[in-house]
Amino acid sequence: MKKMWVRLIIDFFIIVFFLSLIIGIRAVMPTRLNIFITPKDMGLPFENIVLETEDNKKLKGWFIYSDKSKGTIICLHGYPANKADILSVVEFLYPDFSLLLFDFRAHGESEGKVCYFGLKEFLDVKSAIDFIKNNEKTKDLPIGIWGYSFGGAVGIISASKYEDIKCVVSDSAFANFPDMVKNYYKNFGPLKYLFYSFSILLGKYVFKSDFKLNSPENFINNVKCPILIIHSRNDEFVPFAHAKKLFEKANQPKELYVVEGKHTGLDRAYTQEYREKVKSFFKKYLKIII
Repeated sequence: MKKMWVRLIIDFFIIVFFLSLIIGIRAVMPTRLNIFITPKDMGLPFENIVLETEDNKKLKGWFIYSDKSKGTIICLHGYPANKADILSVVEFLYPDFSLLLFDFRAHGESEGKVCYFGLKEFLDVKSAIDFIKNNEKTKDLPIGIWGYSFGGAVGIISASKYEDIKCVVSDSAFANFPDMVKNYYKNFGPLKYLFYSFSILLGKYVFKSDFKLNSPENFINNVKCPILIIHSRNDEFVPFAHAKKLFEKANQPKELYVVEGKHTGLDRAYTQEYREKVKSFFKKYLKIII
C-alpha cells in the first residue's frame, strides 16, 4: 500500500511537471498572429522598416511620419499579438505625432523564437529609439511611449533605462510578473502553486531567464519621466491592484486614469474621453527641444 501511494505521488508530480513544460513552452513561444491590417488600409502614409537590436534580432515595423508632429510615439503591442493589433487604437495620435509600431521579438513578422516578457524586450524598444534618433526628420524631436498590457510593462522597464524616453502612457500593464504567472494558472486551484514553481524553474534552467526579475514595479521608481497609468477596475486578467502598485511606486509627475471594460479588448481607446486624455498628456510632456 505504501509503495502504491509513493508511486501515485511520483506519477502526480511527473504529470504536473510535463503539463507545466507544455504550457510553459507554449507561453514563451507564442503562436504568431497574422497581420490583418496595415497603415495603407487606413489611408496613413508609412514606411516599412526593419529594426536591429543589440543582440542581433531583426524586427519588422511601420514608421508613420507626420511633418506636423510634435514628437514620435513608439507604440507597443500586447501579448500575444502584433503591431496590427494596436494600429486602429493609436491612429488618433496622427498627425499631431509621428508613430513607430513594430513587432516584438517572437511576435508578428519579427525574428526570435522566445518571448522573454520584458527581460530582453527593452532592447527591442532601444532599437526603435535608435531608428528615431538616426532619422533626419525626427532626430531632434522628443520620444514618448504608448504601451498596452505586456507592451505597457515593457514601456515602463525601457523608460527606467533610456533617458531618451520623455513620457510614458501605460495601459493595463502588470506590476509583478510572478503574480501574473500564478494568475495564469488560477483555474487549477491549489495546484497553481505547483504549476507556478515548475514554470519559474523552466524559465531559469531551460530558457536561462529568471522571470522573477522582470516585474515593472521593480523598475518604475527609476523612471524619471512623466507617466500616465491607465487601468480598468474590471480587468479580469491583470487585476486593478497591479495599477495601484505601479502608481504608488511611480515618481511625480504621474497620473492614474481609471477606465471601464475588460482586459481583452481596447474599446475604451475609441472613446473621445480616452483619446483626449492620452493626446493631451503627450502634448503636455513632449515638448520640442531646439
